[in-house]
Amino acid sequence: METSVMQNQEKITLLIVDDEIVSRSSLEALLESDEYQLFFAENGAQGLEKAESIHPALVILDVMMPGMNGFEVCRRLRANPTLAQTPIMMITAWDDPTAKQRCLDVGANDVICKPFNRADLHARVQKLIITA
Repeated sequence: METSVMQNQEKITLLIVDDEIVSRSSLEALLESDEYQLFFAENGAQGLEKAESIHPALVILDVMMPGMNGFEVCRRLRANPTLAQTPIMMITAWDDPTAKQRCLDVGANDVICKPFNRADLHARVQKLIITA
């Protein structure tokens, strides 16, 4: 699913961290364009490693993953001096204000609920990248 190992300076680098292949594929289909270079991680540990190596413009991070969940990944990204300012959009199937607030409390810049609306997803991604 990774478009390229080499960084293309003309594209905006996005890292998608989600344990579910269906969700990763859905995000890929919604965000695939000439504007973005997409990288993927299947779990929290892999996501942290990938973020450290590519320094993405935005991390799109699933909340519920086995092992290290999205809350812990977000906390660790915020604790890493080289990644602390990277925008993070957390994604969740929970359409619950308490869950959304918890995402924001651990350092997420935005929270979006599954299923995704293409226009809303694009607008939120653009806002986070522009304001970073």
